Amino acid sequence: YILSHPFNRKNGNQPPPPPLPTHNTPTTMGKQTNDPNDSKHEQKLQAILLADSFTQSFRPLTSDENVPKVLCPLNNVVMLDYAMDFLAGNGIQEVYVYCVSNAELVEEYIARSDRVQTNKSVMTVHCITDAGAKNPGDALREMDKRGLIRSDPFVLMSGDVVSNVNLKGVMKLHKERKKKDSSSIMTVCMKDLGVVSDGDGAPPAIRSTSDDLVVGYNPSTSQIVLFDDTPHQSTVSLPCSFVTSNLHSSIRISSSIYDCGIDVCSPEVLARFSDEFDYRSIRKQFIHNSVAEEEEGLQNKVHAHFLSSPEYASRISDVRSYHATSRDLLRRWCYPVVPDWDTNSRGVKYDCGRHFVYRERGGSGTIARSSTLGSMTMIGSGCTIGENCSIKGTVIGNNCILGNNVTLLNTHLWDNVTIDSNVSITDSI
Repeated sequence: YILSHPFNRKNGNQPPPPPLPTHNTPTTMGKQTNDPNDSKHEQKLQAILLADSFTQSFRPLTSDENVPKVLCPLNNVVMLDYAMDFLAGNGIQEVYVYCVSNAELVEEYIARSDRVQTNKSVMTVHCITDAGAKNPGDALREMDKRGLIRSDPFVLMSGDVVSNVNLKGVMKLHKERKKKDSSSIMTVCMKDLGVVSDGDGAPPAIRSTSDDLVVGYNPSTSQIVLFDDTPHQSTVSLPCSFVTSNLHSSIRISSSIYDCGIDVCSPEVLARFSDEFDYRSIRKQFIHNSVAEEEEGLQNKVHAHFLSSPEYASRISDVRSYHATSRDLLRRWCYPVVPDWDTNSRGVKYDCGRHFVYRERGGSGTIARSSTLGSMTMIGSGCTIGENCSIKGTVIGNNCILGNNVTLLNTHLWDNVTIDSNVSITDSI
């Protein structure tokens, strides 16, 4: 006790030994205190990783029972590996991976994953299997019931997120807000895309076509006062008290804000889901209703953290955002999360050439001299590409075979695909 006590480290004086607890002496053993400087009660930094999106937006690619979404490849790396590396890089010490569909396959992959084993010395991974969960609300209620989350704050994210965000600053700000106001229980990572569309009326490619999010927030405090994700709705509602009261000097309302799918939460978030047993969605119900509460004493305050320009985050919600995220990674927008940074989950190392063309280092495959590789192209290990092929904006998996006169444009081939001669494929997976 004396060696580990912070008082002893600061000024070298030996404190008196602590009194032994009696039947009438309250003790905090096994519980957290409100003092963040008490190292005796310091908890491991924890995270909940939802390995199921609880949607069908990635079908038919995941309609096969043997293909969980988080185990699908993205630029020849399993999606789940991006999330696990992200958490390990942000100092997370304990992760609970919540598995629902194909839970046994996700659990088996984690058990044999080289990336998980590499991070094992700094991060412990546990799998929570629950075939009965129908939505994210069910998952969070079960986590609260089990009482596994003890760190304040903890990270809540989806397994299909790719990011290079440094969460240490986000967690520090969250702690400071929580210390001043105990109702500040959640911080949502967001990115202001700056434009509502790509120029053709469609939202930016990393946003799902069904994403019609409108966010209102106080620019000085970053507190969210409006969170409306109702698709194709022409109007939104904001309580008048938010405008007339002195709590918010100004409110900015924007439809160009992208929800990254990364949250820094206090354990009270899990308790709120247990109290509101009918909450199914984290965004559409919990955040939406929490920020709309007008009664000051009943509010669960949610704040936004806006990513800076070098930071990147994308959630792969459908095939459109899948392709957009792949291109962003090839263009190195998520540095250092780039294809040639390290050995990927398949044990392949890549070199980046001109125009963002990635080929295996010391490649084991063959590419005919008459074939051309255009910009933003990636060729996996052990591939055979025939004569007069044209490949551009395409990611080819490992051990693929292409015949002669094959054209691939903005296409993704997963492992072990064979394409006959004289075939043209565009905008496909």
